[in-house]
Amino acid sequence: MRVKAPYFWIWLCKTHGIGPKKLASIAKILHEHQRQPETLPLNPTELLAQFPKLANILNGRIRVEDSQAIYTEYLSLKDAGITMLHPSHPNFPQHLLEISPILFIKGQPRLLASDGVAIVGARDVSEEGIRVAQTIGAALAREGINVVSGYAKGVDSEAHFSALAADGTTTIVLPHGITGLRRKKAFRNFNWERNVLAVSQFAPDAKCLARNAMARNELICALSKAVVVIESAPERNALGKMSGTFNTGKTALEMNLPLFVVDPAFFQEPPQGNTDLIRLGGHKLNPRNGVRDILRYLKVTPFDEPNRSVNKAKDKSYIQMNLLAEFQVSTEHSVTGS
Repeated sequence: MRVKAPYFWIWLCKTHGIGPKKLASIAKILHEHQRQPETLPLNPTELLAQFPKLANILNGRIRVEDSQAIYTEYLSLKDAGITMLHPSHPNFPQHLLEISPILFIKGQPRLLASDGVAIVGARDVSEEGIRVAQTIGAALAREGINVVSGYAKGVDSEAHFSALAADGTTTIVLPHGITGLRRKKAFRNFNWERNVLAVSQFAPDAKCLARNAMARNELICALSKAVVVIESAPERNALGKMSGTFNTGKTALEMNLPLFVVDPAFFQEPPQGNTDLIRLGGHKLNPRNGVRDILRYLKVTPFDEPNRSVNKAKDKSYIQMNLLAEFQVSTEHSVTGS
């Protein structure tokens, strides 16, 4: 059973019966005992004697006959420019240990440690919601804030796109395996290697499932300093289906992250989820000047305020397209693909 850490972790995430919770349990046990996979006893009896909880999880699941297939997959990921981060990796964010001890990433790795703000919202978003997502995404990006979202149709894609269009950066958190990542048409002209980071906590070939989408919401929050809800449905609809946006907002509150929720009164048809999230503790956000509230929380001075040192390009950009003017822009560049 003695295998090097990268193979050990990819082996586990590909093993039937070992999901995110068990992976987190394994990572926690190794961390508590300050052990690396390479140092675990080879003998099952010794493993059981020294690490009974770990032995119960691993018993019979790591098979020697699978080693070649795992090694081949590991090499194929490297060839595709995909990096696997695990607890032994120097770049693994240790605060994610109990959320997702394995991350598959592609793109700009430095964004994993950047100051990020999540922007989330409905797939079937209103025109007002589209404009707000575009405005806030662009404004945050111009301040050097990394925009984090889930790459879904609607608010997510608008937030990613607007950040990149403002020459900023964005992190895409996937609800499926990273080998399933496809560049949407509207995103193809941007520099992904420099300005985009794609992250997945699932096995590389995992399908997009409802439970994966919900699990992904916690990672979106964990990669962010604050969460902005643009437009949310109620927690559950008439058929009992849970809203992913509402779930993300509740998760932010449970993680003690500041949750900013666009004022329902801004919409012609006030979103019930926004009202409910504000009632639960979200901060009501005026979309016309709310970016300043977010930046003040992050201790970033908005670049139009005195004593702010900014380059001329940013000054010119702000003069030409201030926050109020941005609400008048056309939505012809809206990303509506799934």
